[in-house]
Amino acid sequence: MKLVTILAFLAVVETSHAFQATKPLPAQISQKNYHILYAEPQYDKIDAVLESAEELGEGSVLLHVNTGESSVDYQPGHVIAFEMKAQNLTALTGKTAEDAEKNDGFMRGPYTLSRATKNSFDILIRVVGEKSREFAAAKQGTPVRFGGKFKVPILEGIQKNDTERVVLLSTGVGVGPCVGAIEEALKDESFPPIHLVANYRTTSDVVYEKHLIDLATTNADRLKYIPFITSERGGRLSDNEENMEVIKSASLGLTDTHYHLIGNGQMVKEWQDGLKNAGVPKDKVTTEMYFNHKEPAREGVSEKIAKLMNEKAFATSA
Repeated sequence: MKLVTILAFLAVVETSHAFQATKPLPAQISQKNYHILYAEPQYDKIDAVLESAEELGEGSVLLHVNTGESSVDYQPGHVIAFEMKAQNLTALTGKTAEDAEKNDGFMRGPYTLSRATKNSFDILIRVVGEKSREFAAAKQGTPVRFGGKFKVPILEGIQKNDTERVVLLSTGVGVGPCVGAIEEALKDESFPPIHLVANYRTTSDVVYEKHLIDLATTNADRLKYIPFITSERGGRLSDNEENMEVIKSASLGLTDTHYHLIGNGQMVKEWQDGLKNAGVPKDKVTTEMYFNHKEPAREGVSEKIAKLMNEKAFATSA
């Protein structure tokens, strides 16, 4: 293994995943410059092979990686640096080609782990650009490399001892790490009940459907699975009170639930601000943005979320 510094690593990352700052930035440093000054990660590159690339839903592909004799210690929600050998380097274009040429023919980027064992890990990706198309089309045995361990994994960020319920709110392939976290949480009898609200545009986008239904059926008192199809519900979860009924609780206060928001950056911002304005403590909200990092929250949405959450809380306590 060779210690390397990834030059301009984040500059070539596809919009599906990106590292987030783990501490407040100095006032004189912009978010744009943060990546240049702080986020060129160093890590040992570990060789592995692709076991399979399986399409779970339309445009959503699960990469299963076998690490062989190299044991790993990862949890769902960890972000790693992941690299895959290009099958035809000369066919690549733009930044994907430029970076692969500088990296021994390997395409690379930061990706969030869905699940992991001692000698394997899974990454659920959305096929949105050239690099992700190459990943999705890769054959069994394709050489890959990985390294690093970034972000706090989902379960580690939840204070289970003072939490009555956990709500996992995901969009698209953000459901991947949630599924892995649920599988691990169900092994712990002391972990609070989980409500997974997985948001998709259409039914063809849905992934892990049977697996999640089976888990929810077998663990009815500990897991509630709610697939939310925006095209069938007249808009996003936050668009109206009827939609938001799936996330509100008739018996718990605002401080009893931990919320993990993962996926579309705009969704994460709207709910993070809305929950804050509603009175949910900061340590009861964890986040990860996959894309749309620069997209601002829609006007009035955060206020609507806060209002509807508070109305429910007031009605419950009356």
